[in-house]
Amino acid sequence: MRISKLTLGIADTNTYFIENDQDLIIVDPASDSDLIIKKVNQINKPVKAILLTHAHFDHIGALDDIAQHYDVPVYMHREEFDFLTDPEKNGSAKLVPRGFEKVTSQVQPKPLDEGNTEIEGFKFKVLHTPGHSSGSLTYVFDDFAVVGDTLFKQGIGRTDLYKSDYETLIDSIKDKLFELEDDLPLFPGHGEYTTAAEEENNPFING
Repeated sequence: MRISKLTLGIADTNTYFIENDQDLIIVDPASDSDLIIKKVNQINKPVKAILLTHAHFDHIGALDDIAQHYDVPVYMHREEFDFLTDPEKNGSAKLVPRGFEKVTSQVQPKPLDEGNTEIEGFKFKVLHTPGHSSGSLTYVFDDFAVVGDTLFKQGIGRTDLYKSDYETLIDSIKDKLFELEDDLPLFPGHGEYTTAAEEENNPFING
């Protein structure tokens, strides 16, 4: 299994490309669909699915373009289905005064629940890690995990958004992410990867 990324959009959001020997899945098609398609062409494997860590606007900006272009299903937590169509919930409405357009999606997602999952030959574990958003998911593969905006390198996701909560976020980090192997690479929605061991002294978690 191999992971690579593009950093896209106004929030420098990480879009991930996860490959096995034959196929590819995309996590969080953030923006700039042309760049995502160019990256897929370079990888030269068929796209089988799209996973969302959560449905804030900066993670779904190219969702419809990519889902339609490759005619693939989209998977996410059912708690955030309505984020896709509601700019107030996905946060894009706040950017309208700054000259940005509201972000919405018309995809019909499939729900993912916590537990071991297999999609198109990709086997991974789904963790529900709410706090930054109510339906935030972490995807744990054998050699790495994609953690969305739950945890960053010496940082955590913001908790001043719709249905976000600081205590819930800290519980998700400590009870879920910190129970993973200490040296497992954790790939966040923004910035560089980290590990649970590196975040033991994260000031946003430990004060």
